[in-house]
Amino acid sequence: MDRLKPYYPVFKFVIIFGALYLLLSLAYYGYLQLEYQDYNYPDPITAGVSRQTQTILQWLGYDAQIYNASSHPSVMLYINDQIVYRVIEGCNAVSVMLLFAAFVIAFAKAYKKTILFLLIGFVFIYLVNLTRLVSLALVFQNLPEFREVAHDIAFPAVIYGSVILLWIYWIRKPKTS
Repeated sequence: MDRLKPYYPVFKFVIIFGALYLLLSLAYYGYLQLEYQDYNYPDPITAGVSRQTQTILQWLGYDAQIYNASSHPSVMLYINDQIVYRVIEGCNAVSVMLLFAAFVIAFAKAYKKTILFLLIGFVFIYLVNLTRLVSLALVFQNLPEFREVAHDIAFPAVIYGSVILLWIYWIRKPKTS
């Protein structure tokens, strides 16, 4: 057992991270099981991200509209009356935020700094995701030959890469006096 003693911090991190991620995921799953109104369909966060994506696209001069999908819990995004893509629950970045939070809390030392970093991280991840959704709409609309590469490779790399950079910063954060 003494040979494992140097690894106790690693074991502690893995257990805390795993337990937190499981608890947060179960809580989010419970949230998703609630019934929502038509305005907040399929869930309020996905509906909000969809509305904000539409608004930004309209600011950029596109005739963007969103409609709730009747047969699937999702929101359909249209540009010029043509469907561009479907926004599902997985597009709202909440699961990425939960992963981010579990890691940061598992590495936490000071709670005030942890809470502040979590809030900043959540806002950053949300904005990166919103930018991702707008960019995907533009790629899907203007460069359809790059749909799969953009959706399956480039933009997941951007959002997960952003989270990894936040984690690296959190682990190696500069010491302030």
